[in-house]
Amino acid sequence: MISMQCKKRKGILFYLIIGNIVGAVGLILLKAYAGALIQFVFGLQTLINYVLEVKSKKNTPTMVGFYIILSIIVSMITFQSRIDIIPLVSAVLHTITIIQEKEKKIRIINLSSLVLWIPYYIVFNAWANLATCLCIVVSNVVSIIRYDIKKVK
Repeated sequence: MISMQCKKRKGILFYLIIGNIVGAVGLILLKAYAGALIQFVFGLQTLINYVLEVKSKKNTPTMVGFYIILSIIVSMITFQSRIDIIPLVSAVLHTITIIQEKEKKIRIINLSSLVLWIPYYIVFNAWANLATCLCIVVSNVVSIIRYDIKKVK
């Protein structure tokens, strides 16, 4: 919830790393391996982008392609049912999220990725993850209003 309340990209990325790792551990405990592995991939991608941000460097198209291919491979390895398509789509959206330079775009694309996880958590009875996700959705909406809509006016 903290990540989207940060004004700067660096802060957003830092707190997304922590959230991805905690989310992955929760999904492992529920045996939702496709989601858990994708969450770890999210954490790795976000960590790399955080380091690039700290060093004032940008992603290359090759790196973005690598992120997407890695997400597809991980999803294929853990695929068991149609519900496992959600982590794949979310992975692509996450990749698009973390390469954005503007915080406004990060918040908007992240919101779409978050909403996708809701049915996944319901199917796996991941109620703690669902409650956390819903809180993050609310936080994300508040930050969009706070930083992006009010700021424009």
